Amino acid sequence: MAERHLWPGVLAGGWRSRPGVVRLAAGLLVLFGLLLVLVEAGEGQLEVVVVVTGLVLLVAAVALVWAGRLGYWLGLTVAALLALLVVAALTRHPGTGGVIVTALGGLPLILLLLPAARRPPSTTRPGPSTAAPQQPPAWKRVLAGWGEFAFMLVAGGLLSAGGVVMALTGRGAERGAGATIALFFLACFVVAPLFAPGPRRGRLRLETLRVGDRSERGILVPYSGWRTVVLLGGIACLALAMLGFVVFADAFADPGESPWPVRLVGVVGLVFFGVGGLLFARRGWGRRWRLLLTPSAVVIAAGGAPTMVPWEAIQQVQATQVTTHVHGVRVREPLIGLDVSDLDAIHTGRLERLLLPLSRRLGADLALPIRTLDIDPPLLYQALRYYHQHPQARAELATPEGLARVQHGQFTTTQPASR
Repeated sequence: MAERHLWPGVLAGGWRSRPGVVRLAAGLLVLFGLLLVLVEAGEGQLEVVVVVTGLVLLVAAVALVWAGRLGYWLGLTVAALLALLVVAALTRHPGTGGVIVTALGGLPLILLLLPAARRPPSTTRPGPSTAAPQQPPAWKRVLAGWGEFAFMLVAGGLLSAGGVVMALTGRGAERGAGATIALFFLACFVVAPLFAPGPRRGRLRLETLRVGDRSERGILVPYSGWRTVVLLGGIACLALAMLGFVVFADAFADPGESPWPVRLVGVVGLVFFGVGGLLFARRGWGRRWRLLLTPSAVVIAAGGAPTMVPWEAIQQVQATQVTTHVHGVRVREPLIGLDVSDLDAIHTGRLERLLLPLSRRLGADLALPIRTLDIDPPLLYQALRYYHQHPQARAELATPEGLARVQHGQFTTTQPASR
């Protein structure tokens, strides 16, 4: 009897010890097998081979979680066979539904091929690191992991490929609709690397920057060149997709319905992504995106005129996010927000000043993007909070001592809460 009571704990411990990508792959295998059996049963064509296939997927999922390394290789083999079968089925029966099924069937294989899936099960729970700054609670569900990255990569790639097939084989407006779909999901495929976790290899350094009629020396926080290029490519794809919604609105509207609601959505999206993309491109590539922490101010240099925010004018440093809905899918974008006491205290260019009211709608007077940072975002967040709340320490921002503090994340753990 005592051994029976231990089984739930053993099963739960085995589940928790597996990497998240393995658990997600196992869940998708079970889901695919269940859907396969239910669909065949609903059509009255349930055969022995279908039931056996469902059981094989179930056994592979169980082995992935509780059979150790042997279970991993068994699950990987079954996932590869499943991906091969759904791709073969897609070539025989192309269409939107087939593309979706292929994406669902191929995703477990992608997840299991990731390096994180081969991590051995943990036997002890690691304690919190004292060197790495903790991630703000507002970002815990925003900064994605390997599962989200793989989903965007596979779903975006397969659905964009389906759109290309539709554009090549369709007739009339269907070809334009296929190109629009391909561009929309190509944007998801292109920006998928921005959602992948992993170390960012940018280096902090001391640098002197010319701001107006004076020079400011401080710690330079770099942005990644390839990340900004990827983001610009995704914005360009979305802008072209919105143009497709405007031009080919009839193909997206239901029969007998007016195409103007679709066309209106396309116009709004075209203005948002088109103008935003032009402003983004105007600021140059990632090497021109820099953030300078000086003893007197936070300087944002991203092409054009730099923006300088005096420390005394900053009321609050907060981790925030912007939530948008795209075709029923909630998309959250993490940001670092700076609230200031007086907008006139911000020294910036004319165009940047005109955009300040728009930034307020993002939840802060100034919103700093973090997806394209070349260092870990929590490190920048903690550094801004530390020097905002410790004015006496700001003088070290122009010295090697301050650089060492930020590089090693040596910030006090007991900080007063932001207002």
